[in-house]
Amino acid sequence: MRKAHTGASKAEKPSRRASEAKTRRLPRWRLLLVLLSLLGFCVFFAPVLGGILNIANLAAMTGFLLLAVVFLFWPGFLRLLLRLWAKRWGKALLLLVGGGSGVLVLTLLVLFCLVATKLHAVPKENCSTLIVLGCQVRGTTPSLLLRYRIDAVAAYLTAHPEAVAVLSGGMGSGENISEAECMYRSLTEQGISPERLYREAESTSTQENLRFSKALMEREGLRGPVAIVSSDFHIYRALQMAEDFGLNAQGLAASSKYRFSRPTYMLREAMALIQYAFAP
Repeated sequence: MRKAHTGASKAEKPSRRASEAKTRRLPRWRLLLVLLSLLGFCVFFAPVLGGILNIANLAAMTGFLLLAVVFLFWPGFLRLLLRLWAKRWGKALLLLVGGGSGVLVLTLLVLFCLVATKLHAVPKENCSTLIVLGCQVRGTTPSLLLRYRIDAVAAYLTAHPEAVAVLSGGMGSGENISEAECMYRSLTEQGISPERLYREAESTSTQENLRFSKALMEREGLRGPVAIVSSDFHIYRALQMAEDFGLNAQGLAASSKYRFSRPTYMLREAMALIQYAFAP
């Protein structure tokens, strides 16, 4: 009888181990959420490999990494939440943090979608004046984003011989010439007549781009319709600002051909829209 009992105990051990291993195995729904969180992390990490690191992809990477950790250790995280919820101050803290985070994420998501609506913006009518927003110049060479804007302007001016362009952008750090001058040189090299190009070389921000360009248009007697040329992810915010400055403008989006960096720039624009709402 003792031998039979011992045999039964030995038979139970493998099944017990199998049961314990099964309970330790990550449920499919948690595994899926962990993988989706890591995918989100990779989407915003990819631009870092190309030298693009800003507050947008830094915040997104941090958020997605935290989500992956939460879903990976969900039972322990849930126990912590329940312990906090049982206390009055803990409940207030959870409501404050959870509610604030939810509102922020929802706001960013809505703004992200609004930015996306102008990614392929083109003027609905022939525009007489283009306002071209400057971008970084490396020494005397246009950055990749500025090159895309220059190419979009050159194509439009070639297709519309009656149109002119206001090239807007001052000189920042690391730039040996103004952004306006860089655009002017590149466009004349592509065969655009200098008489069709007006340089505004004092602005240092999008707001100044628009305000100074509008003043230049009034001085030079340039007429509308007006189109604002910028990178695709920047058009929505630029048009919102133009409206605030009394400029009735349309958008001409210069495609940012490196798709891997677009989500980062779009999220940065969503953040910038929130900042502009509180501190225009």
